[in-house]
Amino acid sequence: MKERIDKLRHQLEVEIQEVIHELEVELPIRIDEARSKGDLSENAEYHAAKDLQRYLAIRVLQLQHRVSKLSGINLDDIDKTSVGLYSVVDLEEAKDNKRYTYELVLAEEMDVKKGMISIMSPIGQQLRGSKAGQTVTITTPSRVFDLKVLAFTNILGERYES
Repeated sequence: MKERIDKLRHQLEVEIQEVIHELEVELPIRIDEARSKGDLSENAEYHAAKDLQRYLAIRVLQLQHRVSKLSGINLDDIDKTSVGLYSVVDLEEAKDNKRYTYELVLAEEMDVKKGMISIMSPIGQQLRGSKAGQTVTITTPSRVFDLKVLAFTNILGERYES
């Protein structure tokens, strides 16, 4: 799992470099070109470039913060006896016995179609820390429902069943 975190951190670092390049190299050229066209108060191209400049500066800070958070993850500190990061969880909805299997992943890895949900999503947060056999009440913006944790496989590949 450390490899997945390292790969994600590398992807974010690459994105940081791309955004910095656009912010420091490409965008100043566009701003200068727009500035050379005259009156800045009515120059939509200039204002759009300045807005993009502010957005990119904020994006760099967000990405750097995310890399910092990823660097602070210590896999040895993760409770391996309850649902957590990189757990694959088998669930059953109490109301209609529908079954689901989700892997709790980092936000950047989320792919609902592949059954990968963010550990920071409403469902992920409420499942975190649960044990096999436990019923968890899930509250989302659209509804409240109960899910029973039938089993889960933790970050080390150890399986816990009810």
